[in-house]
Amino acid sequence: MNYPVLIILLLLGVLKGYSQDVVKYQTTGFLDFNGYYDTRDYSVMTINILAKLPNRFQFFSLTNYKSGNKSSDLSSFYSEFNMRWQVKKGNPFDLTYQLVMRQGDGNDDHRIGVRWRLDNTSKLATFFKKLNMNYSMNPMLIQFRVATETKYMTQIEHVYKIRLYKDRIYLGGFADQNIAFSNSKMSVIWVTEHQLGVRIVDQFYGVVEYRLNDFLASESTGVGFGLEYKIKF
Repeated sequence: MNYPVLIILLLLGVLKGYSQDVVKYQTTGFLDFNGYYDTRDYSVMTINILAKLPNRFQFFSLTNYKSGNKSSDLSSFYSEFNMRWQVKKGNPFDLTYQLVMRQGDGNDDHRIGVRWRLDNTSKLATFFKKLNMNYSMNPMLIQFRVATETKYMTQIEHVYKIRLYKDRIYLGGFADQNIAFSNSKMSVIWVTEHQLGVRIVDQFYGVVEYRLNDFLASESTGVGFGLEYKIKF
Protein backbone atom coordinates (compact mmCIF):
# COMPACT_ATOMS: atom_id res chain seq x y z
CA MET A 1 0.00 0.00 0.00
CA ASN A 2 1.25 3.50 -0.84
CA TYR A 3 0.98 5.05 2.63
CA PRO A 4 2.19 8.57 1.67
CA VAL A 5 -0.54 8.90 -0.96
CA LEU A 6 -3.14 7.51 1.46
CA ILE A 7 -2.15 10.04 4.13
CA ILE A 8 -2.43 12.93 1.66
CA LEU A 9 -5.90 11.85 0.53
CA LEU A 10 -7.16 11.41 4.09
CA LEU A 11 -5.88 14.81 5.26
CA LEU A 12 -7.25 16.68 2.27
CA GLY A 13 -10.57 14.84 2.50
CA VAL A 14 -11.03 15.65 6.20
CA LEU A 15 -10.23 19.33 5.68
CA LYS A 16 -12.51 19.61 2.67
CA GLY A 17 -15.40 18.12 4.63
CA TYR A 18 -14.69 20.40 7.59
CA SER A 19 -14.61 23.57 5.55
CA GLN A 20 -17.28 23.14 2.89
CA ASP A 21 -20.09 24.46 5.09
CA VAL A 22 -17.97 27.19 6.70
CA VAL A 23 -16.59 29.27 3.87
CA LYS A 24 -16.10 28.97 0.14
CA TYR A 25 -12.38 28.83 -0.55
CA GLN A 26 -10.24 28.30 -3.63
CA THR A 27 -7.34 26.01 -2.75
CA THR A 28 -4.04 27.16 -4.24
CA GLY A 29 -0.55 25.70 -4.31
CA PHE A 30 1.82 23.81 -6.57
CA LEU A 31 3.28 20.49 -7.64
CA ASP A 32 7.06 20.61 -8.08
CA PHE A 33 9.03 17.86 -9.85
CA ASN A 34 12.85 17.74 -9.70
CA GLY A 35 15.31 15.29 -11.22
CA TYR A 36 19.04 15.38 -10.41
CA TYR A 37 22.32 13.67 -11.02
CA ASP A 38 24.49 13.87 -7.89
CA THR A 39 28.30 14.02 -8.14
CA ARG A 40 28.43 11.10 -5.66
CA ASP A 41 27.23 8.83 -8.51
CA TYR A 42 23.54 8.50 -7.81
CA SER A 43 20.25 9.96 -9.04
CA VAL A 44 17.48 11.66 -7.11
CA MET A 45 13.88 12.49 -7.97
CA THR A 46 12.07 14.91 -5.66
CA ILE A 47 8.34 15.69 -5.61
CA ASN A 48 7.12 18.69 -3.60
CA ILE A 49 3.45 19.44 -2.97
CA LEU A 50 2.00 22.61 -1.41
CA ALA A 51 -1.70 23.23 -0.80
CA LYS A 52 -3.04 26.35 0.93
CA LEU A 53 -6.27 25.16 2.50
CA PRO A 54 -9.30 26.78 4.15
CA ASN A 55 -9.37 28.01 7.72
CA ARG A 56 -5.66 28.89 7.82
CA PHE A 57 -4.48 25.32 7.20
CA GLN A 58 -1.59 24.46 4.90
CA PHE A 59 -0.28 21.12 3.70
CA PHE A 60 3.27 20.58 2.41
CA SER A 61 5.08 17.39 1.53
CA LEU A 62 8.36 16.38 -0.02
CA THR A 63 9.41 12.94 -1.18
CA ASN A 64 12.92 12.03 -2.29
CA TYR A 65 13.45 8.89 -4.35
CA LYS A 66 17.12 7.93 -4.51
CA SER A 67 19.04 5.42 -6.57
CA GLY A 68 21.94 3.28 -5.44
CA ASN A 69 25.48 4.25 -6.31
CA LYS A 70 26.18 4.16 -10.06
CA SER A 71 22.60 3.11 -10.75
CA SER A 72 19.57 4.87 -12.22
CA ASP A 73 17.05 2.63 -10.40
CA LEU A 74 15.26 4.51 -7.61
CA SER A 75 15.62 2.06 -4.71
CA SER A 76 14.93 4.09 -1.54
CA PHE A 77 12.78 6.99 -0.39
CA TYR A 78 12.50 9.69 2.28
CA SER A 79 9.26 11.64 2.85
CA GLU A 80 8.05 14.50 5.03
CA PHE A 81 4.35 15.34 5.41
CA ASN A 82 3.59 18.65 7.10
CA MET A 83 0.27 20.00 8.34
CA ARG A 84 0.40 23.63 9.49
CA TRP A 85 -2.21 25.85 11.10
CA GLN A 86 -1.84 29.62 11.39
CA VAL A 87 -2.80 30.47 14.97
CA LYS A 88 -4.52 33.72 13.97
CA LYS A 89 -5.18 35.60 10.76
CA GLY A 90 -2.28 37.96 10.11
CA ASN A 91 -0.11 36.20 12.70
CA PRO A 92 3.36 34.97 11.58
CA PHE A 93 3.25 31.79 13.73
CA ASP A 94 1.96 28.35 12.73
CA LEU A 95 1.43 25.22 14.79
CA THR A 96 3.03 22.34 12.89
CA TYR A 97 2.85 18.57 12.78
CA GLN A 98 5.33 16.58 10.69
CA LEU A 99 5.37 12.90 9.80
CA VAL A 100 8.71 11.57 8.52
CA MET A 101 8.74 8.27 6.64
CA ARG A 102 11.90 6.43 5.54
CA GLN A 103 12.82 3.23 3.79
CA GLY A 104 12.80 0.39 6.32
CA ASP A 105 10.88 -0.54 9.47
CA GLY A 106 10.57 1.23 12.83
CA ASN A 107 12.27 4.46 11.75
CA ASP A 108 9.36 6.86 11.10
CA ASP A 109 9.21 10.06 13.17
CA HIS A 110 6.41 12.28 14.47
CA ARG A 111 7.35 15.90 15.18
CA ILE A 112 5.38 18.75 16.73
CA GLY A 113 6.54 22.35 16.65
CA VAL A 114 5.94 26.02 15.92
CA ARG A 115 6.91 27.72 12.66
CA TRP A 116 7.86 31.41 12.62
CA ARG A 117 7.57 33.15 9.23
CA LEU A 118 9.99 36.02 9.73
CA ASP A 119 9.16 37.69 6.40
CA ASN A 120 5.51 37.96 7.55
CA THR A 121 6.49 39.58 10.87
CA SER A 122 5.50 43.26 10.93
CA LYS A 123 8.83 44.70 12.12
CA LEU A 124 10.85 42.51 9.73
CA ALA A 125 8.63 42.45 6.63
CA THR A 126 10.14 45.58 5.03
CA PHE A 127 13.67 44.20 5.38
CA PHE A 128 12.82 40.88 3.76
CA LYS A 129 10.78 42.56 1.02
CA LYS A 130 13.83 44.59 -0.02
CA LEU A 131 15.77 41.33 -0.34
CA ASN A 132 12.91 39.62 -2.25
CA MET A 133 13.30 36.91 0.36
CA ASN A 134 11.07 34.52 2.29
CA TYR A 135 12.47 32.91 5.42
CA SER A 136 10.97 30.74 8.14
CA MET A 137 12.27 28.68 11.04
CA ASN A 138 10.45 25.79 12.63
CA PRO A 139 11.69 24.45 15.99
CA MET A 140 10.40 20.91 16.50
CA LEU A 141 9.66 20.91 20.23
CA ILE A 142 8.74 17.22 20.42
CA GLN A 143 9.89 14.25 18.36
CA PHE A 144 9.05 10.62 18.96
CA ARG A 145 8.99 7.21 17.36
CA VAL A 146 6.54 4.51 18.32
CA ALA A 147 9.34 2.18 19.43
CA THR A 148 11.46 4.73 21.30
CA GLU A 149 11.22 7.37 23.97
CA THR A 150 10.03 10.95 23.47
CA LYS A 151 12.80 13.44 22.73
CA TYR A 152 12.72 17.21 23.08
CA MET A 153 14.20 19.98 20.88
CA THR A 154 15.49 17.54 18.29
CA GLN A 155 15.47 19.76 15.24
CA ILE A 156 15.15 23.31 13.95
CA GLU A 157 14.20 23.67 10.28
CA HIS A 158 15.31 26.76 8.36
CA VAL A 159 13.74 27.40 4.93
CA TYR A 160 14.39 30.32 2.58
CA LYS A 161 13.96 31.55 -0.99
CA ILE A 162 15.45 34.64 -2.65
CA ARG A 163 14.16 35.87 -6.03
CA LEU A 164 17.33 37.18 -7.60
CA TYR A 165 15.71 38.30 -10.86
CA LYS A 166 11.92 38.28 -10.81
CA ASP A 167 10.80 34.66 -11.42
CA ARG A 168 13.67 33.90 -13.77
CA ILE A 169 16.49 33.26 -11.28
CA TYR A 170 16.16 32.18 -7.66
CA LEU A 171 18.24 30.85 -4.79
CA GLY A 172 16.46 28.70 -2.25
CA GLY A 173 16.94 25.87 0.17
CA PHE A 174 16.74 24.54 3.67
CA ALA A 175 18.93 23.71 6.64
CA ASP A 176 17.87 21.09 9.19
CA GLN A 177 19.68 21.79 12.46
CA ASN A 178 19.50 18.43 14.27
CA ILE A 179 20.25 18.63 17.99
CA ALA A 180 21.50 15.44 19.63
CA PHE A 181 22.21 14.77 23.31
CA SER A 182 24.65 12.09 24.45
CA ASN A 183 26.30 11.74 27.88
CA SER A 184 25.12 15.22 28.87
CA LYS A 185 26.78 16.69 25.77
CA MET A 186 25.01 18.44 22.94
CA SER A 187 26.03 18.17 19.30
CA VAL A 188 24.55 19.69 16.14
CA ILE A 189 24.22 17.64 12.96
CA TRP A 190 23.38 19.52 9.76
CA VAL A 191 21.43 18.45 6.69
CA THR A 192 21.23 21.28 4.17
CA GLU A 193 20.58 21.89 0.47
CA HIS A 194 20.90 25.15 -1.49
CA GLN A 195 19.52 25.34 -5.02
CA LEU A 196 20.12 27.89 -7.77
CA GLY A 197 17.43 27.81 -10.44
CA VAL A 198 17.32 29.53 -13.83
CA ARG A 199 14.07 29.56 -15.81
CA ILE A 200 14.37 28.09 -19.29
CA VAL A 201 10.76 28.51 -20.41
CA ASP A 202 7.45 28.93 -18.55
CA GLN A 203 7.81 26.97 -15.26
CA PHE A 204 10.69 24.81 -16.51
CA TYR A 205 14.06 25.44 -14.77
CA GLY A 206 17.63 24.27 -14.95
CA VAL A 207 19.00 23.79 -11.43
CA VAL A 208 22.25 23.19 -9.59
CA GLU A 209 22.24 22.30 -5.90
CA TYR A 210 24.86 22.07 -3.14
CA ARG A 211 24.14 19.33 -0.59
CA LEU A 212 25.50 18.53 2.84
CA ASN A 213 24.43 15.63 5.05
CA ASP A 214 26.43 15.15 8.26
CA PHE A 215 24.62 11.86 8.95
CA LEU A 216 26.59 10.21 6.15
CA ALA A 217 29.82 8.71 7.36
CA SER A 218 31.60 9.35 4.06
CA GLU A 219 30.93 11.63 1.09
CA SER A 220 28.75 13.95 3.15
CA THR A 221 28.83 16.68 0.48
CA GLY A 222 27.85 16.63 -3.17
CA VAL A 223 26.49 18.75 -6.00
CA GLY A 224 23.33 17.97 -7.91
CA PHE A 225 22.63 18.99 -11.51
CA GLY A 226 19.14 18.69 -12.91
CA LEU A 227 15.82 20.03 -14.09
CA GLU A 228 12.73 21.32 -12.30
CA TYR A 229 9.14 21.66 -13.49
CA LYS A 230 6.48 23.40 -11.40
CA ILE A 231 2.71 23.20 -11.85
CA LYS A 232 0.79 25.96 -10.06
CA PHE A 233 -2.88 25.73 -9.16
